[in-house]
Amino acid sequence: MKQSIKLGAISLLAATSLALPFSASAGGYGYESNLSATLTTPVSLDVQLSEDLAHRATNLPKKLSDRGSGGSLNSGFSGNGFYGEKALEELREDLVEDMTNRLEKEGFQVEENAPAKLVLVIEDAKNNRPTFEQLSREPGLSLQSFGVGGAEIKGELFDADGTSLGTMDYRSYETNIREANYTAGTWSDAKQAFGRFSRKAAKDLAE
Repeated sequence: MKQSIKLGAISLLAATSLALPFSASAGGYGYESNLSATLTTPVSLDVQLSEDLAHRATNLPKKLSDRGSGGSLNSGFSGNGFYGEKALEELREDLVEDMTNRLEKEGFQVEENAPAKLVLVIEDAKNNRPTFEQLSREPGLSLQSFGVGGAEIKGELFDADGTSLGTMDYRSYETNIREANYTAGTWSDAKQAFGRFSRKAAKDLAE
């Protein structure tokens, strides 16, 4: 059972959140949370890319098992890498926008120097269609190339003293390739995961 905790007036430093560990992946699909408190104050939002995902802006995944099974061994699109820094930054901004909108719909104020801090990390993201960087690297790709995508997001809520009030975890990956063929944009499945996570997390913080 969650407790309603009134948080202090001291804002967190960004460096504090980066130093604290996140829980292990929930595994499978769906949303999991162990939040122990609801929010009663404004909250700041810090959205980051995981170290692995940031690495994949200009590289293939470090783990061979994360590189997919189709196409060339150096293919960014089938190998889940070479996304391009601009593409990943735009993806990060999409989660910022989604989460901010959902928090505000639940009645929360999102402020830079708020007493509570919500840190979100995009652990993984797979695109449905090639990014600009992938297209420029591989002449055989086109905007008609498609695949299944999705994302994993982890979150952690901190109070003004840097104490963790719990974590949340959401994973969603499409398995129906036919959907991607007709309807998908570059990051459709990942953005859908962002929207679902933001809605569930905002409600979780309010209940």
